[in-house]
Amino acid sequence: MQTVAVRVRERESVRKMSYAKGERGCSAYSQNLDHALSSRERQSEQLRLNPEYSIFRQRLHAAENLYHRNLDGHFGCVNALEFSHGGQFLASGGDDKRVLLWHVDQMLANVGEVEPIAMYGEHASNIFCLGFDTTNSYVFSGGNDDLVIQHDLPTGKNLNYLPHDGPVYGLSVDRTSTNLFSVATEHGEILVYDLRIGKTEPLAIAKYRTPFNAVEFHPLNGHFLATANAKRGAQLWDLRHHAQPICQYNYIPESPSCMSVRFNCNGSLLLTLHRRLPPILYNPSSPEPVACFFHDEYFNSCTMKSCTFAGPQDELLVSGSDNFNMYMWRLEGVDLERRNQWMEVPPVILTGHRSIVNQVRYNRERCLLASSGVEKIIKLWSPFAQQGWQGSLLQPPETSYCTRTLHRNASDNVSQDFTMRNMEEDQVMLAFFDTLVQRELETWHSNSSNGNGYQTGSSDSSSSSSTEHTDSSTESEEDSEGDTPNVSELSWQTHPNRIFYLIAKKRRALIQLAVKSTGGQQRKVEQLLARLMGEQRHVATQARITEWLEETHRRFTDDELPTTSAEAAARERIRRMQSLQSTSRSVRHNTEQCMIGSLQVNINRLEQKRKLMQLRYAAIKRRRIRSMRRLRRYELQDENTSDCLEADGELATTNGNSDVAADNDDNDTSNTSMEAQLSQAPSTSSRYVLESESENNNNNNNNNKVGNSMATSSSTSSSNQANI
Repeated sequence: MQTVAVRVRERESVRKMSYAKGERGCSAYSQNLDHALSSRERQSEQLRLNPEYSIFRQRLHAAENLYHRNLDGHFGCVNALEFSHGGQFLASGGDDKRVLLWHVDQMLANVGEVEPIAMYGEHASNIFCLGFDTTNSYVFSGGNDDLVIQHDLPTGKNLNYLPHDGPVYGLSVDRTSTNLFSVATEHGEILVYDLRIGKTEPLAIAKYRTPFNAVEFHPLNGHFLATANAKRGAQLWDLRHHAQPICQYNYIPESPSCMSVRFNCNGSLLLTLHRRLPPILYNPSSPEPVACFFHDEYFNSCTMKSCTFAGPQDELLVSGSDNFNMYMWRLEGVDLERRNQWMEVPPVILTGHRSIVNQVRYNRERCLLASSGVEKIIKLWSPFAQQGWQGSLLQPPETSYCTRTLHRNASDNVSQDFTMRNMEEDQVMLAFFDTLVQRELETWHSNSSNGNGYQTGSSDSSSSSSTEHTDSSTESEEDSEGDTPNVSELSWQTHPNRIFYLIAKKRRALIQLAVKSTGGQQRKVEQLLARLMGEQRHVATQARITEWLEETHRRFTDDELPTTSAEAAARERIRRMQSLQSTSRSVRHNTEQCMIGSLQVNINRLEQKRKLMQLRYAAIKRRRIRSMRRLRRYELQDENTSDCLEADGELATTNGNSDVAADNDDNDTSNTSMEAQLSQAPSTSSRYVLESESENNNNNNNNNKVGNSMATSSSTSSSNQANI
């Protein structure tokens, strides 16, 4: 019964759109709409009874995580994703200017390496949007080169080029027609093309001075389409009467820039995504929001992101974040009849990306999510375990954040060379967007926004190869009044990196914006902030307790774990005393080792001195022996001389005359004096040698004096010999 009531409400909501202005309705259109709704209801009933979709719903309902795998094929950031009707193909486009076509069933079957098919025609710049026609015959792509290209799906060839006055940011194909598609341009236009009439002038639905970021056809009625404008927010248009939008959804002056709009499968709900705001859910026939889905770590500002419904019955909301995570909220607990609901149901946080997540799309037929962003990869997510896939279904991720080191100061201009066809991770690009996110959070002045939602100061945050067009306005001064109080006290315990810390610091301003989007009051902001701060303190306490328990488990075995806090405290005191004792023993041991080392050094020095003294004594001894030998030679020479003199005297006596006797007396006198001199010569030399030895013993370092004494004794002996 409840299901029937919901379907009736959905039918009435769509009917109200067609009769929003009475003159616009007509009976024929009403009959067609009723027929379309009845057909969709029959399909929904069939899906509900389909066992396969029932399994999808059950696994997604129980999911705390998803299995995932990477697809490698692009050479730059991946800015656009789109599944074909029926879910057989996935198209992707990015900074490398190429459109790639992936076969979904091959990716799921893991049949070797998944090789995508590249469309022949390439854009001249970044690709921002994609779309399949209803028969899967064509793929449309739009980008930064002001072109929309129509690709033939079977052959990959280009069939048509549609030029524009500026970059094309959004593209949507009418699901009720095989010939109509619309584009959203930076030039502020919403254009609708009819392929049956070729390249004639398209129908201009809207013409503003500010860019349109996205456009989406109603899934059951091609007369309606939703748009996302940089300053006008989200609007609903009727193609038949497009002078004014038929519905202006809740305008938020502080954050009017809308990034994405997305209908659910039957068009009864509209999901919007504004800058710096979480996803907001609307009933398309009412300007007031149904609910705002808040999470204190979610943030989107630096790049253009998308949002999408997921699940067999669109019971999930999915969006990427600037903190590198994906968030998946459940619609459980949302009353579709009420307005301005504040939903804080904890989302499923999907981790695995290593930079900003921009695009998310859901494949209804295969229960498959696809996501992409600043990285060169595409991630596929599924609630079913498959070979080669990582992750889990019932176990949340071990870490709810990216573990790589963030960059702080990157260059403002980044260029890429796609001719190298490199699919490795680009650290320069990651550093650029790391810096961009941190700079955006640091310089955001929440209270100084002008009426258009742009700040007074501006700094160009786009690069030559930016993954998507970015809002280039940031703040020149930090708003200390808008900062969340006491965040610094908890930052190191609860925030894993600087981006999470800066998001927490701006949480007050983010809550204020989110509450204004649902018509809340300032009192509600303070209540939410107080509760969040209490939760943060609780998380910090739990983190400290967990850290203590891990340290305890590391120090003790399972049998030794303390059972009470008193026992744990006593063991901690004992551990500290043991630690102090071991420290003192270590210090004492180190001191003793130092003393032993110094004594050993002194002993070594003394031993070296002793050896040096021995060497010097041996040298002196050798010099003394040489001196004695020289003196001995001198004595022998003197003895030989005296023998010769005696022989001469005897000869004179034998041959002498009468005066020889007198002469002998004189010779005796002279001999006596000569012998006296000869007897004195050795004593003099010995004296000099002894003096030199004494001096050497008294002063071992004065070797010059020994040499001088020996020279003196040698010269004295020589003079004595000369006298002889």
